[in-house]
Amino acid sequence: MSAATGTTDEPTTEPAAPGGDAVTTDLAAATPGGAGASAARGATIARFVVLGLLGEGGMGMVLAAYDPALDRKVALKLLRPAAWGAGAASEGRARLIREARAMARLAHPNVLTVHEVGEVGDDVYVAMEHAAGGTLRAWMATRRPWREVVARFVEAGRGLAAAHAAGLVHRDFKPENVLLTADGAVRVADFGLVSSRGGDGAGRPVVEVSLAQTVSLGGRVVGTPAYMAPEQHLGAEVGPAADQFAFGVALWEALHGERPFAGDSVEALARAAAAGEPLAPAAPGDAPPWLREVVRRALRPAP
Repeated sequence: MSAATGTTDEPTTEPAAPGGDAVTTDLAAATPGGAGASAARGATIARFVVLGLLGEGGMGMVLAAYDPALDRKVALKLLRPAAWGAGAASEGRARLIREARAMARLAHPNVLTVHEVGEVGDDVYVAMEHAAGGTLRAWMATRRPWREVVARFVEAGRGLAAAHAAGLVHRDFKPENVLLTADGAVRVADFGLVSSRGGDGAGRPVVEVSLAQTVSLGGRVVGTPAYMAPEQHLGAEVGPAADQFAFGVALWEALHGERPFAGDSVEALARAAAAGEPLAPAAPGDAPPWLREVVRRALRPAP
């Protein structure tokens, strides 16, 4: 689930500062703990007032919300237990709390700020900085001069470097997981797959998954196939080099309009990444040869 905040229309009416006009609501406030109903505008989750739905996925949803105590707009990530069985709900709750704690450890201008994590009934919420400029994916939809692309990715790289310095590995870096603020600053987000250095054990084959969506190996969520390093595909130990590989894939895509490796299945994509030979881009753009060589270095199959 992405925390992207710029892909849907913003609400037309926001809560006023304390002492001002009341928030305009579409529905009555929901009962705390009811995740499905709490997506309604004007519902309350803990002290937060819901402004609208920003996005949703298998684990839950991301809401635009207002914090009346601090008079600010936030993005509220909310786990939706009803979509999971008992065991899966527990796993999802733990993953969301892990994401919040990982992000809270990173006080860096290029990492999305986590304000707090809490529980209401069976729900877990994470209140985060509201990055109103959309995702890097949306920004990449328009081809940009290479210097502009590199400037954006340098900021994202600094966010990843800060994570690595703190002993953390993101494991799912991709353009959807990088947000932009209203003034264009870059924030790396969605550390839900983050792990301490050391990695996991061997995984099992992936079946029936999209190459552009987060997947599991042997029940463990491990990344997005199109951006995964060879060692991730194998279920081997994952370190900062895997984030560098994903960074390289995303940067190549931003520069050339297509990803460096192709395959019509996860297995085929894994073989292409392991071979380490990026495809010649159909539309190379204006990136100079030396820059392509730098990115190719990040795409080498050996960590």
